Amino acid sequence: MKNDLILWQNPEEKLMPSTLTKVEDIVGYANNKNLSEKQQAQIVKAFNMGSFEMSAEYAWQKAIIKLRKSLEKLGVDFLAELMERSDIDEFTPVDEFLTDRKAIDLAEQLGLIGKTGALKLRQHYVLMNHFLSGDADEELKGSDALGIIYDSVQYILCEQNEGEALAFSEFRNRILGETVSLEDADVKQVLAAPLFYIRTVCMILLNAIKKEKGVKQEHALTNLNTIIKDIWEKIAEKDKYSVGFAYSSVIAYGDNVAAKGLKQALMKVYGFDYVPETTRSTTFRDQAKKVIDIHYGFNNFYNEPGAVRSLEKLGSIIPAPAFQDCIDAYLCVYLGNWYNISIEAAPIAERELLKVSVDRWHYVFSKLIHQDYLILDHIETQKQINRFALLLEKVGFTSVTGLPKYNQMLYEAIMSRNMKASLISAKLKDSLRYKE
Repeated sequence: MKNDLILWQNPEEKLMPSTLTKVEDIVGYANNKNLSEKQQAQIVKAFNMGSFEMSAEYAWQKAIIKLRKSLEKLGVDFLAELMERSDIDEFTPVDEFLTDRKAIDLAEQLGLIGKTGALKLRQHYVLMNHFLSGDADEELKGSDALGIIYDSVQYILCEQNEGEALAFSEFRNRILGETVSLEDADVKQVLAAPLFYIRTVCMILLNAIKKEKGVKQEHALTNLNTIIKDIWEKIAEKDKYSVGFAYSSVIAYGDNVAAKGLKQALMKVYGFDYVPETTRSTTFRDQAKKVIDIHYGFNNFYNEPGAVRSLEKLGSIIPAPAFQDCIDAYLCVYLGNWYNISIEAAPIAERELLKVSVDRWHYVFSKLIHQDYLILDHIETQKQINRFALLLEKVGFTSVTGLPKYNQMLYEAIMSRNMKASLISAKLKDSLRYKE
């Protein structure tokens, strides 16, 4: 196995001069396998005719298609594990479940795109989504279109190196095909990795334990028991509940081999507090994930109300194992994106968030928020910070002290409505994705 199992630092490769200002010069840097000369000419022609939206959309769509193909090489089953989607199998077309936003996020987390490139592409995605939805009250500017085309070429259509993601996929095959030890070089590298990779390994093993039989299941059980003590304090609360869910699931299906192995693992970390009492939590978690998927999908402001209303109807007492997923879903809708909020869905989300007790909000800020990418991703703009502060004031979660260092700093910046909250949030997000 090669040493670059994971691309730790995601350096931004300056493949193109930053001084390019002509669209024909920009598209000329694209790999002809990704954007043929004819397609390049079409983008140039549309742009020079003033059809800025058309030229930007064409370049963007070609870039996303390329990105999906790169991710597809890892295998649909692997992508399903990364996304925690049990409804996806090897026969599911990638474009049915891999949205533009999700493709960008996964590409960043797997090292195909650096953090600066991913940030720019997410901003372009929101802008393209806005103009394509028909809600725009003005036309796309030439400068904005040129930026979309430039970054689509630089970060995707130039053809990025896929070696790191493929290497991680190979490691996945190892942990399901053989027994590894803590002294294994690849295992050491993963255990020292950012949270995303650690929880992905945990997820891969749990899925194999639940779905596989025979040798693969035995390897997965042995390897989970090997690493669980080293990962338990690093993984987030909802990941610990995932282990508990897996144990409950295999017992329900009468899989005694899997139940015995998972019981041994949970006993090593005193983890039985994370085993659910009922399947009610599963219903909450599944609906919360639907809300989040819709929030990041196309035309989200239109589609969010129905989804968040369905989550609301499940009840106001959120089961503990599903708490983080539901809070994530409601906050995503309530805080909105950098552009705006869903006028119809946000009040529903706010109504449910106001029912959350002060004790649970303390739990969010003391135990969850520093490891919760979704919440951190919505503390970005002044509007979002203001809305968060107003919500916490309405709840009565004010004048709080004694939180972990960066959690306390983030809380105080939010409550003072200071844009410093965005910088702290960005630092915490980076700590989840990149090695310090």
